[in-house]
Amino acid sequence: MRLTVFGATGQTGKLFVRRALAEGHVVTAVVRRPQAVTEDHPGLTVVKGDVFEPLKIERDTDAVVFLAGPTGTGPHLVYSRGVPNVLQAMADAGVGRLVAVSTATEYCKNDSPLQHAVKFLLQRTLLRQPFQESTRLTALLSRSSGDWTLVRPPRLLDQPARGYRTAMGEGVRNGFSIGREDLADAVLRVLPDPATHQRIVDVAY
Repeated sequence: MRLTVFGATGQTGKLFVRRALAEGHVVTAVVRRPQAVTEDHPGLTVVKGDVFEPLKIERDTDAVVFLAGPTGTGPHLVYSRGVPNVLQAMADAGVGRLVAVSTATEYCKNDSPLQHAVKFLLQRTLLRQPFQESTRLTALLSRSSGDWTLVRPPRLLDQPARGYRTAMGEGVRNGFSIGREDLADAVLRVLPDPATHQRIVDVAY
């Protein structure tokens, strides 16, 4: 597949780009600072761009992957301001497939009592701003008619891949964390899967 990736210089983004290239995909990384991309591969093209500004996506793109996201605990608009620009660029180019990653901070059907309590506390303290932005992204994609998939991981760990569980929008019971390597793999797995179109996919250990 020919993929356009936003957030390619983030911790998860770097792992995703490396995995995608290793599996034979062709990747265009749209980044604010091209010099921050250290991967050297014949299948990788680096383009300067900012999700907070109008964007251009090539018409031969098969899918777009949005890995940019809130960092820290302060106010963020990367989903509510950035994703509309990406969706507009996709519409202009006639590209329908989008996989975006947010965070598993919303209440889910499969949440255990402990998960519910943890989310309640985080939504009102440390992750209040990221949570609000994640709910905006969910609402934004839900109104879209495109072939989108929203992947929701919990706390991210820097560790080797070891396998993970998935659930279609109902949450992974007692799933409190996932490694970035496994998250990158999960995004690659849902990309070609039509069963995930217009669906939320929760992932966790």
